[in-house]
Amino acid sequence: MRSIRTKLTLWLSALVIISTLLGMLLMESMLRQAFHDSIIARLQEDMEQVILATHLHNGEVSINRTELSSFYKPAYSGRYYQLNFGEQEIRSRSLWDKELKITPLAPGETRAWQAKGPKKHDIQLLSFGLNSGVDNVNATLTVAQDLSIGRKVLAQVYSIKVGINLAMLIAIIIGIFIVLRRSFKPVAQIKSSLKKLRDGEISALNTDNIPTEIKPLAETYNELLDYTSKQIERSRNNLGNLSHGLKTPLAVMQQQVEALGLSDPDAALALQKQLDSIQQMVERKLAAARITGDMLPAAQLVIERDIDDLTQTLAKVHRHKQIDCKLMVYNQLQRLPIHREDGMEMLGNLLDNAYKWANSMVLVSIKLTTDKRIELTIEDDGTGVAKQDLAKLTQRGKRLDEAVMGHGLGLSIVKDIAEQYHIDIQFSQSVSLGGLKIQLTFSHSSI
Repeated sequence: MRSIRTKLTLWLSALVIISTLLGMLLMESMLRQAFHDSIIARLQEDMEQVILATHLHNGEVSINRTELSSFYKPAYSGRYYQLNFGEQEIRSRSLWDKELKITPLAPGETRAWQAKGPKKHDIQLLSFGLNSGVDNVNATLTVAQDLSIGRKVLAQVYSIKVGINLAMLIAIIIGIFIVLRRSFKPVAQIKSSLKKLRDGEISALNTDNIPTEIKPLAETYNELLDYTSKQIERSRNNLGNLSHGLKTPLAVMQQQVEALGLSDPDAALALQKQLDSIQQMVERKLAAARITGDMLPAAQLVIERDIDDLTQTLAKVHRHKQIDCKLMVYNQLQRLPIHREDGMEMLGNLLDNAYKWANSMVLVSIKLTTDKRIELTIEDDGTGVAKQDLAKLTQRGKRLDEAVMGHGLGLSIVKDIAEQYHIDIQFSQSVSLGGLKIQLTFSHSSI
């Protein structure tokens, strides 16, 4: 979908172009009409002048050329007159040997038309029917003017007008582009701020230089971020308080189990296993609280930085094992399209399982698929899971090995998060390492 700025640029440019073209067509029509009207007005003046110079004496009609303009003297000067009465005619010297084909008119009748004249040029003609009154002599007087010179001037004027309009059109389109670019500059700044917010570099949008039209949206977004941040902080504190609160009762229970071991070793051993499981769960939740404590609510998961934080934390939790965790990132990927806290929760559970079951190696690889989706795989070199048991991994509270905390509640949480973000999750046997392989395919790669 095109951006608003692109749509506005295209629509405004199209509107200006159409308006300019219509204006040019209208201007051409007006110039032609004005040219035609000026020619007719000139011919009417010439006709009045010729009528005043026309004399009737004893039934003879004559025109006194000394009373006429000198334009009628040079041959083919472009201004002509012709008087037709009966079988006779009087022509201006400028017509030379050319005769205008005139249709006789009744007295008082007027006719204006265009035809080919001397040198085959277009001429504008105006005829008027005359009557002597006393001698009852009817005549038709015609005046004409060459249109070629006027049309040439009109074409020059119109070409200059077209050039000016095109220059103005280009200037207006450039102005539209510049104005829209400057007007949308705050939007580009907001886009940059959102990218920093997503990367966790800032905690809120700067609303100082935001236009009034979108400032309420930015302020509302900041309020939502603040509210979400407080909710996350409250949940983290509650989780930490709960985990810390469990330590004292667990310590008391540990003492009771040790005392029970003197009288009933089997019962004490069973209780000790459960206490160890609770202790490990408390340690993991405290570690998760430490990891997510400084997260921003709008941040996405940064691959190398956040996965490195997870592996360092898990290395401390599983310090009794020497696990080599390798991260392989392809296609220059930097982030995952998932909320950072959810991503840390999901990958934390998956890596926790991998660390628990791995012997010495965990491999994490992230790449783009051919259809531009992100594929994340986690493999370990542990014992793996039987093929018939793979489907049971995401059943809430189900653990395939009750002796080891893993492949249970954590994977069901992973499944819930994956469904929320439309992430396809698959379990299989690792070909390269031999243990469990977990493959996550994100529905989009918009990062």
